[in-house]
Amino acid sequence: MTGRKRAAFTLIELLVVIAIIAILIGLLVPAVQKVREAAGRTQSANNLKQIGLALHNAHDTYKCFPPILVNVWTSWNGGSGAVQYTGPYTRNSKAIADQGVERSAFFYALLPYLEQQALRNSVGTGGSILSQRQDDNTKFVGSQVLPVLQAPNDPAPYQTVSWQWPYTSPAERVIQIAFTSYAPNARVFGTKTPGGTMSVWDVAWSNAGAGTMRMTGITDGTSNTLAVVEKQMVTGNKQLSFKDWGTIGNDSNNTNGVQMWCITDVQPDGLAFFGCNCNDPTQTWDDQYGQWWLGSCKFGNAEYFQPPVARPIPSQQNAFNIYPFNGGNAVQAVLCDGSVRTITTSISVPAWSAAVTPNGGEAISLPD
Repeated sequence: MTGRKRAAFTLIELLVVIAIIAILIGLLVPAVQKVREAAGRTQSANNLKQIGLALHNAHDTYKCFPPILVNVWTSWNGGSGAVQYTGPYTRNSKAIADQGVERSAFFYALLPYLEQQALRNSVGTGGSILSQRQDDNTKFVGSQVLPVLQAPNDPAPYQTVSWQWPYTSPAERVIQIAFTSYAPNARVFGTKTPGGTMSVWDVAWSNAGAGTMRMTGITDGTSNTLAVVEKQMVTGNKQLSFKDWGTIGNDSNNTNGVQMWCITDVQPDGLAFFGCNCNDPTQTWDDQYGQWWLGSCKFGNAEYFQPPVARPIPSQQNAFNIYPFNGGNAVQAVLCDGSVRTITTSISVPAWSAAVTPNGGEAISLPD
């Protein structure tokens, strides 16, 4: 028998095979991306559920919810415009205040209920969030990147930021502070100043973040009130740093911002919270960015707040806006009853505002 020589692929056949492979890859990549986004969205919902359970456990222990942030020095020495914190989440006396070191923050207070007791203990029983860790004196508690506080789909280009403060030891050393993808509601976990205001600066500098909310104080209903929402770790297109109570690298419009999960004594563009960006429902000019500079969000007979909006390119963002990052135009949130909800950017200003206020008396529920 004589062998028959097999013909090789022609150039056209090879091109056809390559084209088919390219088409298959083109069909597969979006499918893989969708699966990955869905998994990330589910993980973020699980994180929010854990945070909600931690809030309830903390409330059971201390009979009130944790504050967004507390500076005990400001509590006693901040003058008539500052809030004096009276809650149980910090040591609180004039003698302690005069030492100038006692601080607390929202997620710091929740660490024991997020299976992070060892991290909480790393600064010792008398430590504060500005105390160096006993297991690594180059770090604070807030230097730790915690998966439970970061959403997999969060598009942050960096996850820690440089922070300096003149009274740390040794002076002016640089500490790295990590971020969170979740922001607590200032209207629930904060409190207005004696002057009746709650601006972003009041939260940062006048202890307006130092609330003592109890479950019974949420008269609109815990199933109707937002506790914590997804909010991207980094907004804007610049890498920031923080030094001596100031922000380095931001612009006058507060395009840029980060969400440090455990820190005080910084400008509000470095803190994790929402509920201070106002929106006048009778106007349209503030629909893109809100009115984040106001001290009161009362327009007429009710308070109105900026709802989540579609995420623009980084250079057109604002530090105090809430932008979706899980695909589509929706954010996830945990309510005060511990349930997790999805909220689209089509939500009306009145409906969002009713969910932000814990005792506004509005007869509006979040849409399903």
